[in-house]
Amino acid sequence: MVAYAQNPTQDHRYSLRMDAPVLPAGLVLVGDVPQVTLTAIGTTDHMRSFDALLRVNPGMLHITGNFSGAHVGKNDVPIRVNNSDPTITIVAPSLVTVAIDELGTTNMPVSIERVKALAPGYHELTAATSVAPASVRIDGPKTQIAGIQAVVLVEMDAVNAPGFNQPFSVVLWDQNKKPVTKSMTVSPAQVTVKMVIQADAITVNKPVGFTITGQPAAGYRMSNVQIAPLEVQATGLQNTLAGLVLLATDPIDITGAKADVVKTVTIRPPDGVTTNQKTAQVHIFISPIPGVSPSPGP
Repeated sequence: MVAYAQNPTQDHRYSLRMDAPVLPAGLVLVGDVPQVTLTAIGTTDHMRSFDALLRVNPGMLHITGNFSGAHVGKNDVPIRVNNSDPTITIVAPSLVTVAIDELGTTNMPVSIERVKALAPGYHELTAATSVAPASVRIDGPKTQIAGIQAVVLVEMDAVNAPGFNQPFSVVLWDQNKKPVTKSMTVSPAQVTVKMVIQADAITVNKPVGFTITGQPAAGYRMSNVQIAPLEVQATGLQNTLAGLVLLATDPIDITGAKADVVKTVTIRPPDGVTTNQKTAQVHIFISPIPGVSPSPGP
């Protein structure tokens, strides 16, 4: 003889976190809010409906704890499962064990933890780096506050010139640089980090140019030009120096010259470029034009 049930009883297991606990003043939970495993029992039809409603409204099944008698140390806290579906029977433990500590508070400076490195060719102008506010307030278990670090994580490989000025979330680390438990709170939760990024300067040799204006006296010509030094060391951004063919100098006027002109001229690099030498000497050779009678002197 075989019995057949069209709507048999089923049981489903759920793991739920307790609602945020309300503790007596001056106390705080150590670690995460406890997770409780419970069993829901009902007919197949009711369980199907219960599961569907739970996906839409998770709050219809939740757990609260009675922390009115809580004290520092280990506590067995009475819990209550709140279920809004009367067709479902819930089986759950009556107590959960938690650790409770005194609430501690401290103000802590925020440091920057630089992750990875800047792209090649760039550097951080550390004197201009700042964090605002420079410190935050930490609230949490008194015995765990010691050794806590407040940091912001900046991924340097994603940073470009000229830098940034933007908010970052504050992260709490223990002495081993591991994230601390959620029982710690930070105020404010974000700080603003300002960082200035500059391209690296390079130094290369660049030739020195000259500019001559005017013409020698009638019957004379410019036969040669010499400049010393021929090149100097120029320092600046790589992109700027790449497009720099010659370093300019002050122009020299040879109008009416009948003899060599020797001038010391100032080297004029473009903005953002410096040179290891500020001047150059230009020697302009003036000679009579063969077969032409030079003009008489004044």
